[in-house]
Amino acid sequence: MSHGWFQTAPFDWDAEGAVLRRAEAYGDGPVTLAMRDAGGGVAVTPSAPLSDAGRDAATARVTRMLQLDADLTGFPEAVAAVDDDLAADLAGYGGGRMLAGPSLYEDVVKSICGTNTTWRQAVVTINRIAALGRGDAFPEPADILRAGEDWLRAGARVGYRSAAIVAAARAAIDGTLAEIEEHSAAEDGERVYAELLALRGVGPATAGFLVLLMGHFDRPSVDSATIRVATGSWFDGERPTPGQVVARVAPAGRFAGLVLAWSTLRAWQRETGVAASAP
Repeated sequence: MSHGWFQTAPFDWDAEGAVLRRAEAYGDGPVTLAMRDAGGGVAVTPSAPLSDAGRDAATARVTRMLQLDADLTGFPEAVAAVDDDLAADLAGYGGGRMLAGPSLYEDVVKSICGTNTTWRQAVVTINRIAALGRGDAFPEPADILRAGEDWLRAGARVGYRSAAIVAAARAAIDGTLAEIEEHSAAEDGERVYAELLALRGVGPATAGFLVLLMGHFDRPSVDSATIRVATGSWFDGERPTPGQVVARVAPAGRFAGLVLAWSTLRAWQRETGVAASAP
């Protein structure tokens, strides 16, 4: 519940059972993965048997979604270097990793849907697009191209964002997004950020959010929500400049971006009632 992705299809969060489910399409056919805490790890139960290749694919996708390969050593100390109260809050809540999609393609499409609109409306448009997928899985890039810009505007009601969503699908097909993910795996965060900015419909705030989902936690992403929260939390009600916000989280070092994100996310969780306190 780190941010709103868990509210978007094909994610399905069972709060009572503390199980995160989502449908995936593998060579074995559509399958639903049920992910739950397993005492220091994550247990993943598929709805149908998987081949070795399907099992490997599921493992890779779950690892990316839950950022299981992210090294958060030193994160609590980094938060405390910025804000003792936030550090205590996150220690009790368990905040750190952020839920991502199983691919950069899905994250880009959903992020574009969330630009310049309310989150409630973004969820509606994302779920309409998700319905294009087969077997309840997120649609493949080709599915979006078949739907086309006209349907995205009128059917999914994404408005002017339709062209950017189609461009994201094409970038997935032509290998552009795969190249960005390769650079991310090589830990070239600055190059990844620049390449994300070059995508149609992706501005600085969206690119900053996407690099966090890719495990690059050093770059603070400042937007209107961040400034609003920082105004009350760190600047005694006086609106700071983006530079002042960046300087405020600089003591967090390689976790500066993640600390800033969690200060904003915790405020969002409380305001919406999503996760006001520790489980």
